[in-house]
Amino acid sequence: MPLREHAHLAVALDGSDPQEFLRLAQRAEEGLLDFVTAQDGPGQLDPTLLTGLAAAGTDRIGLVPLETTAGDPSVFARRITTLDRLSAGRAGVRPRVATSAADHDRLVGLLGTPEGDLLLDGLFEQAGEFLARADRSWGAVRPPVVALAHATAVYRFSAAHADVVLVTPTDTGQLVAIRKEVDTLAEEAGRPPGSLRVLADLNVLLGEGETFDSDAAVFIGTPDALADRLQEWFEEGGADGFRLRPADAARDVETLVAEVVPELQLRGLFRTSYPDGSLRSRLGLA
Repeated sequence: MPLREHAHLAVALDGSDPQEFLRLAQRAEEGLLDFVTAQDGPGQLDPTLLTGLAAAGTDRIGLVPLETTAGDPSVFARRITTLDRLSAGRAGVRPRVATSAADHDRLVGLLGTPEGDLLLDGLFEQAGEFLARADRSWGAVRPPVVALAHATAVYRFSAAHADVVLVTPTDTGQLVAIRKEVDTLAEEAGRPPGSLRVLADLNVLLGEGETFDSDAAVFIGTPDALADRLQEWFEEGGADGFRLRPADAARDVETLVAEVVPELQLRGLFRTSYPDGSLRSRLGLA
């Protein structure tokens, strides 16, 4: 596990409105966050184009869109390289494994079975081959690859191909176990110690009146209580940092920047200024 002075902190933003995405990215930058991620889905816009807009309206925060590992890997690489140039080295990418609708439905029905495990392994093996070809287009310097992982097959893919892995523990004990598994798989993949950052995903609701289900743990409470959770997961769980998923982006990002970040700074858990350099260097990646 790498030496960790401060926690890394990111926030997930949806892409339903370009100007709101830009405003929230700017507010996150005011809070000194490492990066924002851009999603896609029903009613949402192209994540890479949205982060391109944010590149022109921000100066320091990292920008990590979701891109599907399909088609020509050189085109995939060129889109992210363009974002990296637009943002002066602040781009990353979160690859999403490409599946047909039929394969996706079949996989969902087989999750947790031996047949499902084989299908999942095959999909991520293909995604790894795709990223290896994209790497050749990027050359010696590439934007950080950020992978969302829920299971061993995805941990294995992340250990071999990613720079940052987003994991979804439910409690501190599970986070410890996931961190150990990811580090073991990275060692087996020949990665040098400290070459992979592990960030815990956490849904946050810093207000009242909402509930929701998710693939990641859900936190509902006060800013101080959220700081307690993040401190526990950083100091005892082995997380290098966190990606927070706000239930209400406009409200929760504001509370995160105005109240949670200052509390983490008071506890010595988060930086008080942006370091110079690219997103890779800020994450401590070679």
